[in-house]
Amino acid sequence: MNWSQESRKNSTSSSVSDSSGWESPNLPGMICGSLPFLPQSKLEVTRTISQGPNGTVSEARHSDWRIRVAVKHIPILRPVLDTERSTILKEAEILHKARFKYILPILGICNEPTFVGIVTEYMPNGSLDQLLFQKNDFPEIPFSLRYRILYEIALGVNFLHNMNPPLLHHDLKTQNILMDSEFHVKIADFGLSKWRMLSSSQSAVDTSSGGGTIIYMPPEDYEPNKKSRASVKHDIYSYAIIMWEVFSRKQPFEDATTPMQIMFSVCKGTRPDTSEESLPGDIPHRDTIISLMTSGWAQNPDERPSFLKCLIELEPITEESDEISILEAILQMKRSRVRNNLNAESRICQESTAEPKPLNVFEYETQQDSSERVSRIHISGNIMSPGPFEPIGPTSNAVSLPCAWNPASLTDNESVFLTSYLKPDWRPPSDFLTETVHYGTAFQWLEMKREDIVSQMTEACLNQCLDALLSKSLLMKEDYELITAKPTRTAKVRQLIDTCKGEDFARIVVHRLKENKQRGLEPFPDISLESQSAPYHCASLSSL
Repeated sequence: MNWSQESRKNSTSSSVSDSSGWESPNLPGMICGSLPFLPQSKLEVTRTISQGPNGTVSEARHSDWRIRVAVKHIPILRPVLDTERSTILKEAEILHKARFKYILPILGICNEPTFVGIVTEYMPNGSLDQLLFQKNDFPEIPFSLRYRILYEIALGVNFLHNMNPPLLHHDLKTQNILMDSEFHVKIADFGLSKWRMLSSSQSAVDTSSGGGTIIYMPPEDYEPNKKSRASVKHDIYSYAIIMWEVFSRKQPFEDATTPMQIMFSVCKGTRPDTSEESLPGDIPHRDTIISLMTSGWAQNPDERPSFLKCLIELEPITEESDEISILEAILQMKRSRVRNNLNAESRICQESTAEPKPLNVFEYETQQDSSERVSRIHISGNIMSPGPFEPIGPTSNAVSLPCAWNPASLTDNESVFLTSYLKPDWRPPSDFLTETVHYGTAFQWLEMKREDIVSQMTEACLNQCLDALLSKSLLMKEDYELITAKPTRTAKVRQLIDTCKGEDFARIVVHRLKENKQRGLEPFPDISLESQSAPYHCASLSSL
């Protein structure tokens, strides 16, 4: 009997036992009877895709099925709490009950003493967020595909709202709209979903915080302790914000620096800009789409349309484009991404073969550290410099000296040390006291590319950076919470760079950007992170 047959046999009892005799909590009968229980040992993790408040999503390979899968699970490096196990299994039950063409398909569950997770199909084209904002890979997205994506999202949510009882997603956002191999929609992440009970005795929502993402959250949900009835109007508000993102390819409320700023503005009636500066005049059926947006994010929930009305409005628009033209457009997008990847790899190869050049320089830059200036000298004189963006370390001929000093304060030993590396006729510039050199080449590159990184780093890449930094103890819990509390992706990335604590920190960020193929940031520094990245490649979940 194979493992799937064993799991189905065990599922007929009130609990499930593994080979060690451990019994899992009681699970819904429908799941136990229909979904296979997958051994953790069969899942070989290849990378972390994203991390959120409801769990970590990893890409894995099923050793028997020989296919890539996605696994949503509680972080592996700590024990699984009973409440977390219950939450994951509840989401598995929702995914199983909500089987539909535009909902992410669930393949099985893993429920073991030290690990619990949901195994779903792997989506090779990532999320809608990546499609919209990785503009080097996808410089053009045809309007026919944009309308198809919006139509399929509406079909998926309309199906949820027509279940009995209705299922409310309550966390719709571009990161939770996944794309299959042909850019069809698969709605994911039901961690905050809830069933809307229709009887009067069950109509009040519990007063616990509902969570969610501020920019997609309607103003009536800003007060988590306020008693209100779960409503389908939450999802339509989120959908309106997504519509704006799809046609503007911009981040909503990007200039806001705190969640409170967004909440205050939205409560006053502020919404994303619908002028031609954000929504170009060449958008087909522009008036229709703006009308749907503005009604969808109306301040009064009762004025927002149903998803059925959205479908009625979108159907004739989507029917204007034949399937062949959309497929041709998708093929063109795939070619564009492949060309971009090949060009980037070619540039990297050319740079990696470049000969190092001898340097005779005294390098310095200014760095503001809180309210005081900290001086750091990086000297390399008449020596062969490390290769481009190679880390400066104890084995290098270059020297890095941290000090708060002025030239007159140098000791005799320090003067001798400096003159042994510098030309005899060298003199510091007049403004030398305010100058500072960064820790190393990855750090310097991070500072040089700061604004480009802020605008281009994807949410998935950001989450991978945070995971890696936490696992290497390079990011304090307080800093992590400060970063994740920021209301927008760009604000989080900016805070991440502000938090950079040195060369090791910077290397991890650079490595994740390179691994995620953020081509617009090339050329990347030539750094080596084999020892740091190893745990993310082909590691069995059971071995972590």
